[in-house]
Amino acid sequence: MNRKILSVILWVLILSQRLFASNIVSIRTLYEEADMYDGRSVVVIGEAIGDIMRDGSTFWVNVKDGDFFIGVVLNAELKDKIRHTGRYKVQGSIIKVSGIYNLHCRRHLGERDIHADKIEILREGGNIEKEIEMSKVFMSIILALATIIFVFYPPRRNTRRDNGGQQR
Repeated sequence: MNRKILSVILWVLILSQRLFASNIVSIRTLYEEADMYDGRSVVVIGEAIGDIMRDGSTFWVNVKDGDFFIGVVLNAELKDKIRHTGRYKVQGSIIKVSGIYNLHCRRHLGERDIHADKIEILREGGNIEKEIEMSKVFMSIILALATIIFVFYPPRRNTRRDNGGQQR
């Protein structure tokens, strides 16, 4: 009898761990195995990019993981946690998003999205400063001069007429 109870408890623990575990899923996996995650709670990590857009009482931000990105629906409280979004010369904050993944969201015209329950900032973003490489500046000047020379002094054309292969 004790063995049966112990096996049932063990079985319940294994199932509950599978149901409530918050394993991190890549956004690529959400695209490749969409049906498996549709309507389920997922956790993704990525860079917040683009603008945070308002949609009535909710907000949207795109989260990029490698070459894949997905729209995340946020409330105002979660939106205020994100201070930097990625764009030219700005590194977006790296965030961990927990929420429900929707393959075809009914509230958002069938869009693929995640409705966030929780956001955690893993690394703050900020401005990216790059120095100009002098070798590239020098090469640009040389190419510009070469272009000017070829535009104003085109190579001379051969003015001989074609005689159709006959000799004179």
